[in-house]
Amino acid sequence: MPMNVADSDSPKSILYVITKANWGGAQKYVYEMACASKNAGFEVTVACGTDGTLTSRLGLAGIHVQHIPGLGRDIAPLEDLKAFSSLLAYIRRTQPDVVHANSSKAGLLAVLAARVSKTPRIIFTAHGWAFNESRPAWQRAIFAAFHLATVWLSDTVVCVSEAVMRDAAWMPARKEKFIVILLGITPEVLEEKLAARAKLALPTSPIQEFPTWIGTLAELHPTKGLDTAIEAFALIANTFPQTALVLIGTGQDRNRLAGLVHKHDLIQRVHFCGHVENASRYLKAFDVFLFPSHSEALGFAALEAGLATLPVIASNVGGIPEVISDGETGILIPVGDAAACARALSTLLTNPELGTKLGTALHEKVRTQFTQQQMIEKTLLLY
Repeated sequence: MPMNVADSDSPKSILYVITKANWGGAQKYVYEMACASKNAGFEVTVACGTDGTLTSRLGLAGIHVQHIPGLGRDIAPLEDLKAFSSLLAYIRRTQPDVVHANSSKAGLLAVLAARVSKTPRIIFTAHGWAFNESRPAWQRAIFAAFHLATVWLSDTVVCVSEAVMRDAAWMPARKEKFIVILLGITPEVLEEKLAARAKLALPTSPIQEFPTWIGTLAELHPTKGLDTAIEAFALIANTFPQTALVLIGTGQDRNRLAGLVHKHDLIQRVHFCGHVENASRYLKAFDVFLFPSHSEALGFAALEAGLATLPVIASNVGGIPEVISDGETGILIPVGDAAACARALSTLLTNPELGTKLGTALHEKVRTQFTQQQMIEKTLLLY
């Protein structure tokens, strides 16, 4: 059971720190934990470097947001120094009982500022390790050093999957400081297929003519492997002329992906939805869900697809196999393998009964093993 915050020995205030305010898995985690902590009686603040969906939702939830100038995702020494100075000043002024840092950059800066300020409890949640991303070797080495320092300065390191824990096997103090708390999700009311499709595409959109939708929900970022999804779709497009590919999300890779669509002459059959508020509510618009990430700590989108009872084709990487068991709750493919993705799509499109079986099994697994309640209760106990 969560502690009684009214108890004089219990911590009273929590500062969550995260870099970006878009709406990815880490941001959803911060939002859910901030709301749960507020409901448990804590005084809660979220510090981040940008405005976005996260900050908007926090505002609606009555949670204070502190903007930290210079807190960005990429390495930028002058901006990083500015962000550290701002964080340090804010922590010294407000003196939170707990600092809970999230994401690579915010993790190091926040735990360092908290340690200098002698914050009683310092927690870092690893939503993945930046040294696993597709970066130049020198950048991966720098991020490995950053993460090592973050672990050293933290009291507890929360890993959102067993894979995240395994990837840190080389770090000292792993046994003493690390704990696995799986990401959790709460079922929500989902729009049925026709209503969901109407939300994702205008009535005049060409994709409304296609009865079968293959889709994904992801930031348009190279790490998400959406080029693999487009290449795979191009391979099966002629064989399955009644299919469309639908991409929900925004990001820096939008123009490159659009160029790939144009290259394969698929403009009428690939639809970029852009940002969709509460996008997971509309996943029943899809018949198959693609999740071709190059790196993934666990894969929040796979959990959302599971709640929508969708058959999932996903990369065999990171923590994804903890959600998708190949042939049981979905189909796993090698990272970046468009041909393997195309074969998996062909299998599901020609055998819808298999898709129904996989989607139903995934739904049951997500509903029973990846509950938001277990995530919240275990994390509140750390405070």
